[in-house]
Amino acid sequence: MTAIAADRYRLAPRMRSLEPSPFLAVLQAAREVEARGRKVVYLSMGEPDFATPEHVKQTGIRAIQRGETRYTAMDGTVQLKDAIGRKLLRDNRLTYQRHQITVTAGGTQAIFNVMLATVGPGDEVILPAPFFQPYLSAILLCGATPVILPTREEEGFMPRAKRIAEVVTEKTRWLILNSPSNPAGAVIDRTELAEIAALLRQHPDVLVFSDDIYESIYYGDEPFSNIVNVAPDLADRTLILNGISKAYAMTGWRIGYLAGPEPLVAAVSQVTATSTFTASSIAQAAAVEALDGPQASLVTQNAAYRNRRDLMVDKVNQIPGLHCRTPDGAFYLFINCSQFVGKRTPEGTLISDDLGFVLHLLNHAGLASVQGSAFGMPGFIRIAYAASEETLNEAADRLAAACTALR
Repeated sequence: MTAIAADRYRLAPRMRSLEPSPFLAVLQAAREVEARGRKVVYLSMGEPDFATPEHVKQTGIRAIQRGETRYTAMDGTVQLKDAIGRKLLRDNRLTYQRHQITVTAGGTQAIFNVMLATVGPGDEVILPAPFFQPYLSAILLCGATPVILPTREEEGFMPRAKRIAEVVTEKTRWLILNSPSNPAGAVIDRTELAEIAALLRQHPDVLVFSDDIYESIYYGDEPFSNIVNVAPDLADRTLILNGISKAYAMTGWRIGYLAGPEPLVAAVSQVTATSTFTASSIAQAAAVEALDGPQASLVTQNAAYRNRRDLMVDKVNQIPGLHCRTPDGAFYLFINCSQFVGKRTPEGTLISDDLGFVLHLLNHAGLASVQGSAFGMPGFIRIAYAASEETLNEAADRLAAACTALR
């Protein structure tokens, strides 16, 4: 390519902050393994394996037949915002009005729009690790500084108030709290939430982003709580993120939502208006039915996820060199593979890091996972147990065989 052509296709300087997607890299490697004729078991995708409930699908179909195929209000239909309000009151014991709710085209867009609306150069965002990777990308693209806060495996990967206190500064704009978390399934208990709230009262300018997207996939005995449940006085600076993707197996419908202070919600809505303009009218109609209609599928799915979790935790912890804690929510295991770093494959390739271990699992056993370094915590891998027990048993056998082959 000539110098003139290269200059023609130059990218914005902000693109230098982005790394190639680690998820796409693993997917590409898996496709290459499949191209060589080997079956790959995919435990790398964070997606329910259940079908969207039939009554929700039929509602979407009827919306099309009624001609509900035009633009909606940019922050979501009145019907959906009211359904979200009812859900938040019913399930979370929280009251939000229409003007405090906005709808986005999925949770990831909500994350980006919040950062774009509220942070820039000079701002800091406290991001506990392991983290959902789009948080890091959104912070960097907006020119803010991510303050990575490592959590500890022995503490259940739960962010602790005492460690947050060590990194909060006058530049801190947001504290991200993802519970249950992706990738570790960590749940922040009420005691820790209360301690975090006490710390935040000493820093009145710090906003809180409560990512509750995995709320419905929760295995605790006590009702799920976020920081506003524990500290209602923080409601005026907390944004709650949720959606229908995980709870109702509707990842492709692309509906997320935010609830919080009107000035923040209005700013995010303005960003949405200049990007996607609106979420899908059809998906919004279906989302109303998901939130207002029968909730039996949540109970059935949660029971299945719990059984799968217990199955995989038991099998993984029987493999010499691997260990993982029992997560309290979501549908992931975050597995410590650090004992295999420094070992060699049967072909003599050195496993130099967690990505090397992930590639070994792919090449030797046809098992797709994701490296912990993609979530800001090297030395681990993430597997999703959103798959049938038959598939999980096969995956566990493949995982054990791949580990045994290392020397």
